[in-house]
Amino acid sequence: MLQRGERTMDEMIRQEIYKEGDRYPVQAVPWDKIRERALDNTAADTNFQRNAVIRKICCSFAAVVVIGGLVILSGFIFPVIARALEQIPVINAVFNFVEDRGIQNAIDKGFVTKPNLTATDKDISVTITDVLYDQGRIDIGYTVTTTRPDRYLKDVWSYSIPLLIADMQLYADGKAIHNTRQGTAERIDNGNVGVEEIYPRDDLPETFNLQIVIRQIDNQRGKWVLTVPVSRQYTDAATKVVLPMKTVTVGQITLTVRKIQIAPSSTTIDWELNKPITDLDIPGNPFFIEDDKGERCVFRPLSCSPLDHQAEGDMKTWAYRTVYVNPESIPECLIFKLNPALFPENDQIDSQLQEIKISLD
Repeated sequence: MLQRGERTMDEMIRQEIYKEGDRYPVQAVPWDKIRERALDNTAADTNFQRNAVIRKICCSFAAVVVIGGLVILSGFIFPVIARALEQIPVINAVFNFVEDRGIQNAIDKGFVTKPNLTATDKDISVTITDVLYDQGRIDIGYTVTTTRPDRYLKDVWSYSIPLLIADMQLYADGKAIHNTRQGTAERIDNGNVGVEEIYPRDDLPETFNLQIVIRQIDNQRGKWVLTVPVSRQYTDAATKVVLPMKTVTVGQITLTVRKIQIAPSSTTIDWELNKPITDLDIPGNPFFIEDDKGERCVFRPLSCSPLDHQAEGDMKTWAYRTVYVNPESIPECLIFKLNPALFPENDQIDSQLQEIKISLD
């Protein structure tokens, strides 16, 4: 219960926003610069980087996180709010800009299609400009614009982003796609442009019709429906699949690496963790990955989604799929080591002495 004199979460956020509000002017940036910045991790300390509006709060159909009185529509965070949120520890963990060379690699190799499909309702147009589909993700480049700036843009702050998509659903041939998502957006004169990154939790067909259904933009209800044919035909041909099915057991905990898929834009790892049912806590990073040179964090995670869980006796198995950013070069092998945080009550267990080594050749 909130005690007298304590601040609520939304009060803390509001105060931080007021502190940051006048510091960050925003420039209008064209779509090609948005995509270049969103996908290129070599662009450092530029005006665009400082003013980029980042949407990096992952959401899924399985869970909705509500923090105090703060509501972030569709996960978007304005630059000023982003700076303010960084001052609040509980939110700092989820605010993280993801630099991604994987999509740029796919663009360079010609795996990105340009449908340029537009849907218009309530004088607001949504255009799908770029789409990438491989084993790990679906990436959607889009613009949201209006022919009625007098109606939709007149009360927008100079540093805020207008026409934010507040309700988007995705379907594969009519079936809902359960996913985790994140994205990046930037203001333009008559709306915004952005990149939406989708990490499906289920296996999808090689080829299907991707239906994008938008029911709300800012506070305007409507219906914008766009159907985009997508295919993994060429990205699958460029994907390396490894089925190691290797395990390591430390104490009562067993890690199994089932499948590794190295696609043009990302690497997907399917893994399982078996542990006592009475010990339900799983750290955010239950294992570490090293390359053949012993360097850690070669693969930086983009998302982690639960696939299944089963109980047998006093043990339970969780199955997960983690999507990682591809490194600049793929190592010859990966080494998996259990996180010592899994064994907080047993200092005698040295999980780092046991490992799974998987060749990627």
